[in-house]
Amino acid sequence: MTIYYSDVAKRLALKYVLDNIEYKKKCLYLQEIIAMGKADTIWMKALTAFFDTPMNTSSFRLLSKN
Repeated sequence: MTIYYSDVAKRLALKYVLDNIEYKKKCLYLQEIIAMGKADTIWMKALTAFFDTPMNTSSFRLLSKN
């Protein structure tokens, strides 16, 4: 029994695998950032200012008092 897959199915499968790898990389990066935040209070304040700000506004003004 031979099963033939279309080119579209192969591309979709490859895209799924690459997206999954990229998602895992982003999770690892986020874990590293959180670990730095736990070790240093300045990082924790910066992360809190970034994540507590709504998406449609800039958090840069909260990071600097200038």
